[in-house]
Amino acid sequence: MPKLKKTIKTIKKVVKVETQPIELRDYDLVVIVSSKVKSEKRLEVIGGVKKVVEKLGGELKKTGEMGLRDLAYTIAGEQSGWYASLEVGLNPLTCAKFEESLKQNKNILRHLLIKK
Repeated sequence: MPKLKKTIKTIKKVVKVETQPIELRDYDLVVIVSSKVKSEKRLEVIGGVKKVVEKLGGELKKTGEMGLRDLAYTIAGEQSGWYASLEVGLNPLTCAKFEESLKQNKNILRHLLIKK
């Protein structure tokens, strides 16, 4: 019987932890958009990233474009790409889903997500 009481206490602790609101963490995100993407489409790609952040319960704080730059090495047969930096607030538990959605976007060559 003592084992059952210990299990019930553990379950109560887990339930308490899950009901507490999780704070958003600040992250810096840099994406490299394919150089083949035209100007209007490039803004749509960045807008798509914003939609994914909001869908996951996060917020987009700041965006900035760094322009077209040459790559240090060839990525997917491309020598250059459009760099964009974003500051986002995300739930730490949804970062894996967010990065997976960035990987699935064919117009994004590379991304880097760093916790502030």
